[in-house]
Amino acid sequence: MKREVDNVKKTSGNMDFGMFVITITLLCIGLVMVASASSYHALIYYGDSNYLFYRQLAFAVVGVVAMVAISMIDYKKYKKWAYIGFAFSAILLLLVLTPLGITRNGATRWLGFGESLQFQPSEIMKPMLVIAIATYLSRNVKKISSYKGYIVPVIMLLIVVLLMYWQKHMSGMIVLIVAAVSVIFASGIKLKTKVILAGILIIGLVGAAFVMAEEFRLQRIFSFLNPEQDLKDGNWQPAQSLYAIGSGGLMGRGLGQSRQKYLWLPEAQNDFIFSILAEELGFVGTTAVLALMGFFIYKGYKIAMTCKDFYGSLIAAGITSVFAFQMLVNVAVVTCSMPVTGMPLPFFSYGGTSLFINLCSMGVILNISKNCNNQ
Repeated sequence: MKREVDNVKKTSGNMDFGMFVITITLLCIGLVMVASASSYHALIYYGDSNYLFYRQLAFAVVGVVAMVAISMIDYKKYKKWAYIGFAFSAILLLLVLTPLGITRNGATRWLGFGESLQFQPSEIMKPMLVIAIATYLSRNVKKISSYKGYIVPVIMLLIVVLLMYWQKHMSGMIVLIVAAVSVIFASGIKLKTKVILAGILIIGLVGAAFVMAEEFRLQRIFSFLNPEQDLKDGNWQPAQSLYAIGSGGLMGRGLGQSRQKYLWLPEAQNDFIFSILAEELGFVGTTAVLALMGFFIYKGYKIAMTCKDFYGSLIAAGITSVFAFQMLVNVAVVTCSMPVTGMPLPFFSYGGTSLFINLCSMGVILNISKNCNNQ
């Protein structure tokens, strides 16, 4: 292991090695938590308590290899393929709406073959949207001195929002909006107060309409506003999450000793894996992990701010914002600070496609840190 780390150091140039270490650390902790949180679920549904862990581990290994490989590819080469990648990702999102789409837990958001190979195209779209918008803005620096220069990025975003709306994938749609908006803001757009207020109003109205369009979303809002009611239905998951977090105490029950993972807490290995972490590692362990996440976000934005290349800075800001938003929302949901939404925790939640794409995205950021520092 030490030899492999030394090899990475030698070939990394001025790559931000601290970001690499933090990423691997979060990944390792996430794998341990998947092994613990998924054990009973995997035993009941697959007959092997390590079934989901082995799958996650396989994607992690392939993802780390891809991350290291991508970190050696000059990110400027993405300009040539950015629009093609965006179009391909949009086609995949469209295919979800056809009979090729796969339904799981009442939601049709997947493509794939059988049970063993399924993926969410929205995960692929996250970095593709960031790279496509960053490519356009970096190629049209003179045009973005006015609002007209942002018409194309807004059209790209609207295409994605429309496709996600048809999928009824609200959480994914919000993440993609954050991805696009973060790149646009990082480009230095100057907004007047009335434009900002109008934007907030439009987003608020569209969000309200989207929530009211489906009864289950409206029910989640009511459940959130009345946390002590409907404990056997709408508030079951939040209540079990709080039980898990509260029972962790200062030092936790101990690794692998969670009680809520025994099918009390639905999706314990997915969106609510942080609750199991809090139950097993307690306040001390939770604080340490949150500190690592905070440092991870800080390093990502530092790379974006110190990058001497406009294109690299935009990509780093966009990808980091996606990670930061997902981490913030997931922790807020499991602590009942906001209504329940299907937002996975990067590097922790079970899901091979998501983990692989996250690690590939980190490869891009690592290359940006290397190339920008070498300029």
